[in-house]
Amino acid sequence: MNTVERVHTVLTGEHEVRTSEGAVLRFFLARGPLADPGTAWERATDAEFQHAYELALFDPRGLDAQLLLPNPRRVQLALDALAGTGSFFWSDGADVSGVLTTNGKAPEECGLDLAALQAGTTGDATGDAGGAP
Repeated sequence: MNTVERVHTVLTGEHEVRTSEGAVLRFFLARGPLADPGTAWERATDAEFQHAYELALFDPRGLDAQLLLPNPRRVQLALDALAGTGSFFWSDGADVSGVLTTNGKAPEECGLDLAALQAGTTGDATGDAGGAP
Protein backbone atom coordinates (compact mmCIF):
# COMPACT_ATOMS: atom_id res chain seq x y z
CA MET A 1 0.00 0.00 0.00
CA ASN A 2 1.36 3.42 -0.95
CA THR A 3 1.49 6.01 1.72
CA VAL A 4 0.10 9.33 0.59
CA GLU A 5 0.94 12.44 2.55
CA ARG A 6 -2.30 14.21 3.39
CA VAL A 7 -2.64 17.89 4.03
CA HIS A 8 -5.40 18.75 6.43
CA THR A 9 -7.09 22.10 6.44
CA VAL A 10 -7.48 23.30 9.98
CA LEU A 11 -9.63 26.21 11.05
CA THR A 12 -8.11 27.99 14.00
CA GLY A 13 -11.04 30.00 15.34
CA GLU A 14 -8.87 33.12 15.09
CA HIS A 15 -9.45 36.41 13.24
CA GLU A 16 -5.82 36.64 12.12
CA VAL A 17 -3.88 33.62 10.85
CA ARG A 18 -0.21 33.53 9.86
CA THR A 19 0.72 31.05 7.15
CA SER A 20 4.03 29.19 6.93
CA GLU A 21 4.88 31.41 3.94
CA GLY A 22 4.55 34.52 6.12
CA ALA A 23 1.23 35.87 4.81
CA VAL A 24 -1.17 37.25 7.39
CA LEU A 25 -4.77 36.27 6.61
CA ARG A 26 -7.54 38.41 8.11
CA PHE A 27 -11.26 37.61 7.86
CA PHE A 28 -14.15 40.09 7.73
CA LEU A 29 -17.92 39.81 7.30
CA ALA A 30 -20.59 42.41 6.53
CA ARG A 31 -24.07 41.39 7.59
CA GLY A 32 -26.68 43.35 5.68
CA PRO A 33 -27.01 44.95 2.24
CA LEU A 34 -23.69 46.63 1.34
CA ALA A 35 -25.47 49.87 0.35
CA ASP A 36 -27.14 50.11 3.78
CA PRO A 37 -25.39 52.74 5.95
CA GLY A 38 -25.73 50.42 8.96
CA THR A 39 -23.66 47.69 7.30
CA ALA A 40 -19.95 47.62 8.14
CA TRP A 41 -17.03 45.20 7.95
CA GLU A 42 -16.71 43.26 11.19
CA ARG A 43 -13.84 41.08 12.30
CA ALA A 44 -14.64 37.38 11.96
CA THR A 45 -12.83 34.18 12.80
CA ASP A 46 -11.71 31.88 10.03
CA ALA A 47 -14.43 29.41 11.06
CA GLU A 48 -17.20 32.06 10.98
CA PHE A 49 -15.96 33.24 7.58
CA GLN A 50 -15.86 29.69 6.19
CA HIS A 51 -19.36 28.89 7.47
CA ALA A 52 -20.84 32.08 5.95
CA TYR A 53 -18.94 31.47 2.68
CA GLU A 54 -20.34 27.95 2.40
CA LEU A 55 -23.91 29.08 3.15
CA ALA A 56 -23.59 31.75 0.42
CA LEU A 57 -23.00 29.02 -2.16
CA PHE A 58 -26.63 27.93 -1.85
CA ASP A 59 -29.89 29.73 -2.65
CA PRO A 60 -31.34 30.94 0.69
CA ARG A 61 -34.89 30.21 -0.47
CA GLY A 62 -33.86 26.69 -1.35
CA LEU A 63 -32.23 26.23 2.05
CA ASP A 64 -35.47 27.36 3.71
CA ALA A 65 -37.21 24.55 1.78
CA GLN A 66 -34.38 22.11 2.68
CA LEU A 67 -33.12 22.05 -0.93
CA LEU A 68 -29.50 22.53 -1.96
CA LEU A 69 -29.75 24.79 -4.99
CA PRO A 70 -26.93 26.99 -6.34
CA ASN A 71 -27.19 30.67 -5.42
CA PRO A 72 -27.65 32.58 -8.71
CA ARG A 73 -26.99 35.93 -6.94
CA ARG A 74 -23.61 34.94 -5.47
CA VAL A 75 -20.56 36.97 -6.52
CA GLN A 76 -16.86 36.40 -5.91
CA LEU A 77 -14.01 38.69 -6.97
CA ALA A 78 -10.24 38.43 -6.62
CA LEU A 79 -8.67 41.33 -4.71
CA ASP A 80 -4.99 40.55 -5.32
CA ALA A 81 -4.08 44.11 -6.37
CA LEU A 82 -5.88 45.69 -3.39
CA ALA A 83 -5.51 43.30 -0.48
CA GLY A 84 -2.67 40.88 -1.28
CA THR A 85 -2.18 37.81 -3.43
CA GLY A 86 -4.98 35.32 -2.93
CA SER A 87 -7.33 37.80 -1.24
CA PHE A 88 -10.96 37.91 -2.32
CA PHE A 89 -14.44 39.36 -1.81
CA TRP A 90 -17.64 37.31 -1.93
CA SER A 91 -21.30 38.12 -1.47
CA ASP A 92 -24.45 36.05 -1.26
CA GLY A 93 -26.10 38.80 -3.30
CA ALA A 94 -28.32 39.96 -0.46
CA ASP A 95 -27.42 39.93 3.22
CA VAL A 96 -23.89 38.64 3.84
CA SER A 97 -20.53 39.49 2.27
CA GLY A 98 -16.98 38.62 3.18
CA VAL A 99 -13.44 39.78 2.55
CA LEU A 100 -10.28 37.78 3.12
CA THR A 101 -7.15 39.93 3.09
CA THR A 102 -3.72 38.34 2.80
CA ASN A 103 -1.62 41.44 3.52
CA GLY A 104 -2.54 41.74 7.21
CA LYS A 105 -4.71 44.80 6.65
CA ALA A 106 -8.39 45.58 7.21
CA PRO A 107 -10.65 46.15 4.16
CA GLU A 108 -10.74 49.90 4.89
CA GLU A 109 -6.94 50.01 4.60
CA CYS A 110 -7.21 48.34 1.17
CA GLY A 111 -9.68 50.78 -0.40
CA LEU A 112 -12.75 48.76 0.59
CA ASP A 113 -14.21 51.20 3.10
CA LEU A 114 -17.97 50.55 3.12
CA ALA A 115 -18.78 53.95 4.66
CA ALA A 116 -16.98 55.73 1.80
CA LEU A 117 -18.62 53.50 -0.80
CA GLN A 118 -22.05 54.04 0.79
CA ALA A 119 -21.53 57.82 0.79
CA GLY A 120 -20.75 57.63 -2.92
CA THR A 121 -24.02 55.83 -3.67
CA THR A 122 -26.35 58.43 -2.21
CA GLY A 123 -26.81 60.23 -5.57
CA ASP A 124 -29.50 59.50 -8.15
CA ALA A 125 -29.92 56.01 -9.58
CA THR A 126 -28.66 57.04 -13.04
CA GLY A 127 -25.09 57.11 -11.84
CA ASP A 128 -24.75 60.77 -12.86
CA ALA A 129 -22.00 62.31 -10.75
CA GLY A 130 -23.11 65.83 -11.65
CA GLY A 131 -20.88 66.19 -14.69
CA ALA A 132 -21.66 67.81 -18.02
CA PRO A 133 -24.77 66.55 -19.86
